[in-house]
Amino acid sequence: MLVATSSLAWAEHGSMSMWSSTADTLVAYKSEGSACKNADKEMGGLDAPTAQTPYIKSKKYCAVNRGMFGGGEICGACYRLTYQGDHEQGLGHPGSEVIQVVDSGSWATFDCHMTAFHEITSQDTGIFPVTYERVACDAPGGPVAAVLHTDYYFTKLVFNNLRYPVKTAELTVGDKKFPLKLVGGWWYVWTGAVSGKASFSITEDDGSQVMLDGCFGDWEQRKAADSCSGSHRLLQSSLTEDAFMPIYP
Repeated sequence: MLVATSSLAWAEHGSMSMWSSTADTLVAYKSEGSACKNADKEMGGLDAPTAQTPYIKSKKYCAVNRGMFGGGEICGACYRLTYQGDHEQGLGHPGSEVIQVVDSGSWATFDCHMTAFHEITSQDTGIFPVTYERVACDAPGGPVAAVLHTDYYFTKLVFNNLRYPVKTAELTVGDKKFPLKLVGGWWYVWTGAVSGKASFSITEDDGSQVMLDGCFGDWEQRKAADSCSGSHRLLQSSLTEDAFMPIYP
């Protein structure tokens, strides 16, 4: 069932459970960065460049069920979760909070860190009915790309701190272009032996274009935990071909 909340947003009904209050629960479970790899141990765990979003730092993040997670396309998405106080046993108090998706495997619609769960329900345990709607993430400082793992030919990458999840990504090294492939939450690219300055062209799933330039120094020198950030984001208007406007400061 869908509930209209505005002309641009819809809220769906689901359920929310909670996980432990441990600092790296969900986002870095067993130090492997969970499905989205934001806090993978190879990138420094909770100090990883892709673990510095406002939601991860404040522990307002959740896993989603496998149906929602799909092939990882939802990694980094933000949702507003709202509890209306309609628990059948009358528990908790109404609340609302924006969370970021960092993992899969929840059996409820959302399985959240205790901090987010308590903020929304005022409770520390239980299963609560919630409505949820997709919203743009707050992304101070702009998008971040980080090297998860690399060898001479093959590189795994993680993107985060965008307003919306990455839909497509392309790497440019020198004058050569390489499309990236999504694998369960992280991205990989096979470049072979190439050298030169690296940049990324990213399309978020709302159609916005993100450019990250001058990444990692020379591509041949990249290593795990190297990162690249930027604030150059262009929103393409559907009205004119050249109507691009920066919406990051």
